[in-house]
Amino acid sequence: MSTNFSKRTGLLLALFLLVGGATYYFWQQNRRYEMGSRIEPDMDFAVRDTNAIYRIFIADRRGRTADLKRQGDHWVYNNRYKVRPSAIEVLLETVCCLNVLYVPPKAAEKNVVQALAADGIKVELYDRQNRLLKSYYVGGVTPDERGTYMIMDGAEQPYVVYLPGLIGQVRVRYLLGDENWRDRMIFTEKPENIQSISVEYPQHRSASFRIDKVDEAEYVVRPLFSTTPVSKAPQRKGAAEAYLLKYEFLGAEGFAHDELNVDSIRALVPFAIVNLERTDKTSTKARFWPINVQEDAQTRQTFVVHYLTEVNEGQDYYITQQHVFGPIFREYNSFFMGQSRLRN
Repeated sequence: MSTNFSKRTGLLLALFLLVGGATYYFWQQNRRYEMGSRIEPDMDFAVRDTNAIYRIFIADRRGRTADLKRQGDHWVYNNRYKVRPSAIEVLLETVCCLNVLYVPPKAAEKNVVQALAADGIKVELYDRQNRLLKSYYVGGVTPDERGTYMIMDGAEQPYVVYLPGLIGQVRVRYLLGDENWRDRMIFTEKPENIQSISVEYPQHRSASFRIDKVDEAEYVVRPLFSTTPVSKAPQRKGAAEAYLLKYEFLGAEGFAHDELNVDSIRALVPFAIVNLERTDKTSTKARFWPINVQEDAQTRQTFVVHYLTEVNEGQDYYITQQHVFGPIFREYNSFFMGQSRLRN
């Protein structure tokens, strides 16, 4: 009796260990998925070292593309425009931290794969030598909005992927369209890199001026036109240097759209023309036309809110704010002792 009991106990114990072991194994597998551990190559979406990424290509089924390339300390969009720093930072944060949340249920896999094929965004990541690091498709959000469907290029198994700390879909971080990627900065100049700046007011020529670098950290302010008398007052100490500092961070509110009728506005005389020349012989020229002029209800005085701004003879058109660019619209006399300053 005791022998039979021992055998039965041993059998039950073995069965318990077998079932327990299998349960633990599947629990561990599921836990690995949820933690985003890399088990198979087709679920390894992340590139942990983003310094190794030198090109990111994004395309959708409608033919829109974003070709982003690293060039020195910045990125270039579609071989033409400087990339907005915050946009590329978000994308690099995304591609480095992708984790698999879980495998979609078998019953849903067919529909997930079809949706990825029909509406997925293609993403390709390359290294410095233009060698392909990753290639995958990004789909839509899951019904519970916890993750995003993704599949590696050439693979059969889709996954639900997430970004630690982010609730919702990852897809919105893979931007497309010029306005999402193009940098809106017009002037980002360090004073020591500026050789000269001229500010012309076509309808107020005597207020126009030019600042020239004549020595290390030494600048002279002159009238832009020979018809303007040279000021006999001493130049304000540090006034030119303080003015140059205003060009370190001057950006636009947005891009000018077709409905603005840019050609008609350009036919008008601009309010101001700013030409900045750098020590490396490159330059940026910007012309400003008021497009949003309002009236103070109490004083009845008008004031400019927005400008159409043309950069480098029609290369780009922006909408800029008086609030941002107003401080650079100084007049010649304002740089000299005892002279009135132009309202900002």
